[in-house]
Amino acid sequence: MLQLIRAWFDICLLRRAPQELPASRYLLGLSLCCYGLVSVLVSTQSYPFSQALLLAAVDLGMLILFVWSLLYLQRKTARINQTLSALAGTGSLMGIIALPLLLVIGPGTVAEPVSAPLLSLWLLLLLWNLFVMAHIIRHALSSSFAIGFGVSLLYALLNMQVITTLFSSQAV
Repeated sequence: MLQLIRAWFDICLLRRAPQELPASRYLLGLSLCCYGLVSVLVSTQSYPFSQALLLAAVDLGMLILFVWSLLYLQRKTARINQTLSALAGTGSLMGIIALPLLLVIGPGTVAEPVSAPLLSLWLLLLLWNLFVMAHIIRHALSSSFAIGFGVSLLYALLNMQVITTLFSSQAV
């Protein structure tokens, strides 16, 4: 397990590529479970537990559907397991890194603005996450970093829109 976390961490630092992960269904399942659990932990900072579970399921489903569709349309289905494992694993690490920041920030309200340093850290983490996703997607598509970044940005915006539409009125 430690080797897997180290591999995900190296991918987060752009030192390894997703194709260096084994194309294993077991690894894919483990990565997706970690991603789902971390997503629940992160979501419980803003939503009741039942809603956090639903939000995590939607988030996980969107990740799977997006990657599967993207690689299917590009006729690169052999890369689905490794790409999903890399995205879910690095997403898990990013979520764990974001969790202390979310605990400090707390559920935001208009009356309680977030301090500039915390907001800067949050934006830096978001940008780093986009770079990691771009790195993984560019390798999955055998394309440029710019294409990978564009696809990552598209996914992030789509994901935020769906989550906001489905869950905005249910936040704590």
